[in-house]
Amino acid sequence: MLPPHIKNKFSEHPQKVMRPISIRLSEEMLLLLQETADEYGFNRIQGLLRLYIRQGLDRDNDKYTLAHDEVFLETLRQKGVSQKLIDEAIIDTNNASAPKLP
Repeated sequence: MLPPHIKNKFSEHPQKVMRPISIRLSEEMLLLLQETADEYGFNRIQGLLRLYIRQGLDRDNDKYTLAHDEVFLETLRQKGVSQKLIDEAIIDTNNASAPKLP
């Protein structure tokens, strides 16, 4: 079994082990994901899918926050996603998960 963290030789941040998964999606969903990824500056749909999963985790699990996942955020930056877009996504996620006041 792999250790939960390995040292990244290019950064001081520990690199989390990424495991591949398989998921079946319709052609329509794949086309829509690709269009959305292109619109938001993702080179591939993987980054967008990870963002959607992270946003869902932020919303549903108060112990998890996208803003603290530096490995994920650094990967987005390396893939060309602007810091402005990352910041907007974090703010949008935090606003969506904030409790609504009467």
